[in-house]
Amino acid sequence: MATCSLLKRRQPEDVTRKLLLRETVGVTYNSLSQVPSDILDELDEREDLQGIPTLVADLDRYSVSVGTCCHSPFVKHSVLEDDEEDTLFELLKNLLSNLSNFETRRSHEEATAEEEQNRYAKIFKEYDGIRILVRILMYSSCLQLTAWSRKDCQKDLRVKSVCMEALTKIVSTEIGEQISDELSENEDLLVYLFTLLAHDVTAITACGLLEDLLQARKTTLNLTKIPNLRSLIACFDDAKLANFCRILAVTISDLDVYENKSSLFAQNKQKRTTGFINIRDVNQDLLLGLQDLLPRLVNIVANLYHSYSPRYRNKHSELDCWMEWIDNTLADSIDQPEVDDFAEFIGGISEAATAHGPMMQQPGVRICYDLINRVEVVYVLGLFLVGKHRKKVQRKLAELKLIPALSNFFDQFIWKCQMHRNNSRHRLRGHNASCECSPEVALKIQFLRLVHSFCDHSDYKHLLLSRSELSELKRINEKAATPLVVGDLENINTQLMCKGSKGLLTKIVEVLKKEPNASTFRFWLARAVESYLRGRTSYCDQIFLLRRGLLQHVASNIVEYDIRPKEILQSSFDLLGELVKFNCEAFKAFDKVLSTKQKVDKFIATVNRNLVDSNMFLRSLILSLEHFTTIQPEFADYVTKECHLLKYLDEFGRQVDYLHRLVNIINVQTLTQENVSCLNTTLVFLMFANRRGELPKYLSALREEKYCRPHEKKGGDVLMKNFRDLLLFWQEHYLHKDKDCSALEKSSRISFDYWKKTVTLLVDDDRNQHTSVLHYIPPDKCRDN
Repeated sequence: MATCSLLKRRQPEDVTRKLLLRETVGVTYNSLSQVPSDILDELDEREDLQGIPTLVADLDRYSVSVGTCCHSPFVKHSVLEDDEEDTLFELLKNLLSNLSNFETRRSHEEATAEEEQNRYAKIFKEYDGIRILVRILMYSSCLQLTAWSRKDCQKDLRVKSVCMEALTKIVSTEIGEQISDELSENEDLLVYLFTLLAHDVTAITACGLLEDLLQARKTTLNLTKIPNLRSLIACFDDAKLANFCRILAVTISDLDVYENKSSLFAQNKQKRTTGFINIRDVNQDLLLGLQDLLPRLVNIVANLYHSYSPRYRNKHSELDCWMEWIDNTLADSIDQPEVDDFAEFIGGISEAATAHGPMMQQPGVRICYDLINRVEVVYVLGLFLVGKHRKKVQRKLAELKLIPALSNFFDQFIWKCQMHRNNSRHRLRGHNASCECSPEVALKIQFLRLVHSFCDHSDYKHLLLSRSELSELKRINEKAATPLVVGDLENINTQLMCKGSKGLLTKIVEVLKKEPNASTFRFWLARAVESYLRGRTSYCDQIFLLRRGLLQHVASNIVEYDIRPKEILQSSFDLLGELVKFNCEAFKAFDKVLSTKQKVDKFIATVNRNLVDSNMFLRSLILSLEHFTTIQPEFADYVTKECHLLKYLDEFGRQVDYLHRLVNIINVQTLTQENVSCLNTTLVFLMFANRRGELPKYLSALREEKYCRPHEKKGGDVLMKNFRDLLLFWQEHYLHKDKDCSALEKSSRISFDYWKKTVTLLVDDDRNQHTSVLHYIPPDKCRDN
């Protein structure tokens, strides 16, 4: 009784650190396994601890028994007898069951179940359960660098698998952040988890725990510190490699590279700090050095066309296919055995369907992991395309015939526009008609992101066409005016192109034109096509897409509907900008859409109301206006007198108004990758003014207060000071980013030297120069940075 009282008085944290219990006779207990069971039972009953002290004590006994092998290089097998190992497995199953929710989800009941799991995990941690689980997990490893290649006992691996699954469950509870923070810094644990990725029994559970721990780390894991990683990856079959992509996604993504995820100013400042190393680049260097990695990933994607599931004939929606699969699976699950299926045990897939029920492979869990792995493989390929080796990866993926594989893969997708109206099963109960819930949403999005990244300023973008479409492109190119001719169409390797009559680009355009206006897929579909056009403007590619009605469709959507999702509106404007840039035929097609004054006014109002989202389109207009008046003057009368959009922009006062608004909506502290384009659009206006010798005229007008709108806070001196700060940031940001410099030059047809020259004039410290912003800021109002 005295011990029980002492346990109650002590803070749980004291118990977790070192359970030193002294009874009146002077006996000291170093762990729960040494405390008599009747005392633990009394403690459990008094504190309502759900049997956790007894469970932890039992686990502790077995962990002490097996723990000695971690110090003995001669132990090559489990130190537990079969019945002991079976008992340990049952204990861990019991723990896992208490951390799981087997009830059908119902709002208030779900909340109650989650609270119970959180309390259970908290008590388990307080009684030192986490440390004991880690000890059980690590036994027999001896921390050998070649542990992954040793054939561990299958029973041992089952125990480790359930142990990892329990830890993963705990990490997902309220105390999970604290647990994952601690475990993620345990280098020995991380290394050993990597070795377990090589075993069928533990690959999925080890990957799940590793993924959670790596995401919790404050810094990206340096893969060069994982021993024998090359050999480990080489031993993976396709399923394990796809599973491993979950780890790669964490270690080569740039999401955690910068402390500030959005501010370009903060990111630049961090990059200038001494010792800053982009671990993502280090990891990509290592992985791209594995010659067979990219070929194997592409092969996995290619094989998805033949093994994509679930798909059934005469099922017209994804949910119909999934419901059919569920019906069939339930029918096959009748008369399942009521004991653990050890012969087919795979950690993460062999689960109990009910509390304390037998563990057996669950088809629903397996297909979920298959779907996750599809997403991760596609996502990782996309990540390789946004790293510093982008050009090299684009070439390699092109040679591996990724694009025809993606074109075939695309045929497996079922889009909302393809569902039959008389189909009633594609909508879930409680979801409206516009709902896009589907297990395959993430896969479609990552697929389109991969296409976007592959095409981005790529020399291989025309592989998205079929051979017949390439012939059409060549015919268009032959009739193009001299400044618009594309010179490299004859060098395309047709063996790497899409098969059939329609290439991947046309398939994407057709889906985009049919998807509902509010569909989130419209953003990704439009981004993929816009990326194809981005870079050096290609007249023949623009005409190719105009012939397929893309411009009319996108422009009409903006004119006829109120597009509320910001992302969809931005992607629509970006795509329109690439379609019309330097292309008189495109502007004439646009005029047909804007056939009435009401439509013109509505379109322009939408541009003005969403200037951050539409600024790339606005930049395209000013670039085209200058092009038609200087490079192709034969169109000058049309663009200044007839073209609705260019005629509207061809006014000095209106251009200054846009300049004023663009400078006013950004500052150095709020610059992000999304709105920094507003600064570049401002520079395009001023570069052309400088060419005409009108830069002082524009700067003088920009300073005038009359352009400051009632709701805007900045005007005059404040605006000019903000503009100069932005220009100084521009110099620092772009002069160290080769990709952005090249992109600006190609997309604008203005040499980057002239970009730099104009900015240098604008930030000149000589306030006597009328081309310097400083000239328009009174000395007493200006504090140089």
